[in-house]
Amino acid sequence: MRRQAQNHIRHYLRKDVNGVVELALPVNADKRRAAEETVERVIHGISSLFAGFDKDAFAKEKDSYKPLTSFITAVAEAIKKNSKVASRLLLPYKRTDTAIANSETSSRVDIALRCSDAKSKPKLFEANFDSSAGDKKQRENADRLYYEDVFALIEVKRHASASDEAGAFEQLVRYTREVYDKQHNRRFAWGLTICGLDLRVCVFGANYILASEKFDLKAESGRRQFVRMLVYWSFCEEHRLGYDPTVRRLKKLGCWEIDVPILGNPGPCSKANARVDTFYSNTVIISADRQFGRLTRCFLAGREKPKSSEHVKQIKHQVIIKDAWPEAEMDASNDMRDEVAHLSKIQRLMPDSSKANGAYPALEAGGRVCFSHDPRLRGSDDRVVEDNTRSLIGEIFDAINESEGGNREAEKLQMNGIPYRVHKRIATSPIGEPLRRLESILELVIVVADAMRAHTAILKSCRILHRDISNNNIMFYRTEDGMAKGLLIDFDHAIDHDQVSRTYHQQRSGTLPFMSVNNLENNDNERTALDDWESLIYLLCWIGTFGLRSDHANNQETQDNLQIGRWTNGSLEYIANAKRSDLDSDGQFARITDQFYDKSGNIAFLAKLVERLRYLLVESGPETNCKGSVLKKTTNNDTSMPLVDEQNDQPLADFFEELATTNQKHVVVDRIDPFKERVKHASKISKDMMNVLEKYAEAAKLSLKNNFVDFPAAVLDRL
Repeated sequence: MRRQAQNHIRHYLRKDVNGVVELALPVNADKRRAAEETVERVIHGISSLFAGFDKDAFAKEKDSYKPLTSFITAVAEAIKKNSKVASRLLLPYKRTDTAIANSETSSRVDIALRCSDAKSKPKLFEANFDSSAGDKKQRENADRLYYEDVFALIEVKRHASASDEAGAFEQLVRYTREVYDKQHNRRFAWGLTICGLDLRVCVFGANYILASEKFDLKAESGRRQFVRMLVYWSFCEEHRLGYDPTVRRLKKLGCWEIDVPILGNPGPCSKANARVDTFYSNTVIISADRQFGRLTRCFLAGREKPKSSEHVKQIKHQVIIKDAWPEAEMDASNDMRDEVAHLSKIQRLMPDSSKANGAYPALEAGGRVCFSHDPRLRGSDDRVVEDNTRSLIGEIFDAINESEGGNREAEKLQMNGIPYRVHKRIATSPIGEPLRRLESILELVIVVADAMRAHTAILKSCRILHRDISNNNIMFYRTEDGMAKGLLIDFDHAIDHDQVSRTYHQQRSGTLPFMSVNNLENNDNERTALDDWESLIYLLCWIGTFGLRSDHANNQETQDNLQIGRWTNGSLEYIANAKRSDLDSDGQFARITDQFYDKSGNIAFLAKLVERLRYLLVESGPETNCKGSVLKKTTNNDTSMPLVDEQNDQPLADFFEELATTNQKHVVVDRIDPFKERVKHASKISKDMMNVLEKYAEAAKLSLKNNFVDFPAAVLDRL
């Protein structure tokens, strides 16, 4: 986890960013004016507390906790005394250098802040402390911090050295990830580092960490910035704190109230298209446990508001709500990666009689998330905003993207600007279950056949290619007769061939270890249905090796030595070479299927299916150049030869380079990629693969109907 945090810092942290404190400045003009006036009154009223900061550093890190928490509490007291329009008070927990109760680690947080009612008496938070509790152990358990309640974290280091500052950032990144994980209505998060007496204010977003310039707390100007930050947090609108006003925790009921944009509202956010459907959820099935990226969360929800906390337990789950921050186009009408648009088209064009009906999501609501800057002003067009990267960090977004556009150092760190992301939310039905809950390999074959039938029909009728076949994107539900029905979900990476040019196809998509060779290499080959069929082969091999569930899997010691392990370890280029080698021939592919978990029922049935699918994918093409999967080179004097040694996956490029150099006048070297050559036959090959999968699915249904524990060998031989 430390290494991951260090990588995040290297790729996402931008220090000395101007304007970070101002990101919390209230939007409402009256509140903004009151906040600025309060800053001056607070500074004047607590000037005596500044004496504690008139030193270069504290003798010990812990010596700084009490002066800092006292200072923050004094600011809250001064705000309460000098203003009647503050929205809240920011107060520290009494416990410092403490573990968080529901943390995934044993790490200890230096100082935690929590929002308190503006009318409450400013004092150190004692969490759920009850002085009337029984014995000492009971009192200690009562006085605990939970990430669900924390607004921001402060990481303190004794010195202002580069190493101490790096350590402070690393810890803050790790702690903030857990804030995202536990707070399902958090859009972005705040944090502070104090190294020596240098303060930095930090903002954590989906693809950035913005750290302010250093504010020296020994200087009046630095202390003023500290006070400004605390005052702004106390006065600003809730969405400026990073919370989502469209996802509300109903504490008395114990559930979430979630607004989902109503369909058919394209274009800029305004009063006219900010209408929503409201759902209620008591179940979060996916939390944003990754701090950077799409921040995907999924809720099971119903339309009816529960009448009491008892009724919450009985919420009828009608939809699954996906909330995420994908990269997108600023202009919604030109957004080619919009799942709502894809599902709307599918719903409109798919024939009612299609065999694929029920195997893809029905769109209930969805779109870009918009909200009012100030709930009291809801309905005013100029106050309704779309939730996106630009609206979150404003001019900082423009400044960073302009300065890093051609910056070599930024390119080296893969920081070329901040990607533009848009907050999107979508509600779909039916609600699927993950593949691990299937009861057998036979059910798996039936389910993936349903999903690929939908994939084929959608491509034919709507010209939409899915591009992300994975264990998370094929799910299932049970029909009234108890049969498992496959469900192809998540069209975030899909492309609409009616709207995009061929150049768009080269954008990398997919999920390790199921990515196709083309996507791993990010090459110029046109993306077709064959990429998704290739991903399906990898998915079935993965399940064949590791089982549907952990109790039907190779043990860890075995996993470390498996051939399939090469599909996840190493660079993308290495993984692509490994897959080219594994797919190239029956003998090569047998190194994968021979390691299928032999204690799983019907494993021979699954192995035979994937072997057949592999053959159709890489060996059934009508031309020699279509066959196989390793890169080849041909010369005017020689037949094609592989670019990869099948025994050790080492490139043979050196040989050809030497050959080309010594015989330049007589030898012409050409590169042949079977994946590229197969593009023109994609339709025929895909159809053949679908026919085979259908045949195996029908056989699986027959076996289940007759209650076969394992597939009869005689029938298996005829497939």
